[in-house]
Amino acid sequence: LITDNDEVDIYQHIIVTKRDVYYGVASIKNLLRRITELKVNNARHANPLTQLPGNVAINQIIEDQLSRARPFHVAYFDLNHFKPYNDIYGYEQGDQIIKWLAQILQKQLFRHGHFIGHIGGGDFVAIFKDTEQQCNKIIRDFEQDITRFYHQEHIDLGGIKALSRNGTPVFYPLLGLAIGVVQPDPSECLSHHDVALLASEAKKEAKQSDGSH
Repeated sequence: LITDNDEVDIYQHIIVTKRDVYYGVASIKNLLRRITELKVNNARHANPLTQLPGNVAINQIIEDQLSRARPFHVAYFDLNHFKPYNDIYGYEQGDQIIKWLAQILQKQLFRHGHFIGHIGGGDFVAIFKDTEQQCNKIIRDFEQDITRFYHQEHIDLGGIKALSRNGTPVFYPLLGLAIGVVQPDPSECLSHHDVALLASEAKKEAKQSDGSH
């Protein structure tokens, strides 16, 4: 609103309210400066493929949540059978799926003020309060459109045949989205390293089965 209005004086101040109660006064100039600083910092550590915040920002957010000692959830998203998909369809097509998944996460989470970070590959992290409803919507969107990244023959088969890591032919189902969710205890998790360990274990458990869950 500020930047779209040519008549606004950036040296003016604005009144800030919280729950309809006076909270303070902010300088428009300082507000714009802070927004610029945040954008520059995020761009410096952003994932180049999705432009989502990377590991540095993810760790900072987790540390901040732990210091506040308030309840929060960490969700770890990972694609099932992504390597064999890349082997058959190529990494360029795999990158398209990663960007598409990032769009799904942004659609369902950004508008509710939740944080989304991209670790790399098909691994994403979200930090938020209410998880179940949002995760169900993400899985719904994923399952509805994942087939558009496959040839019809693979859709009919329900998956693809590719070589495993030891070189033997294996049938892999269509890509699924595994979601591991944890609620860190600030009294036991002393840093983002502890939270990352919990989230990784939750993700591994979610990846034990095919499909999205």
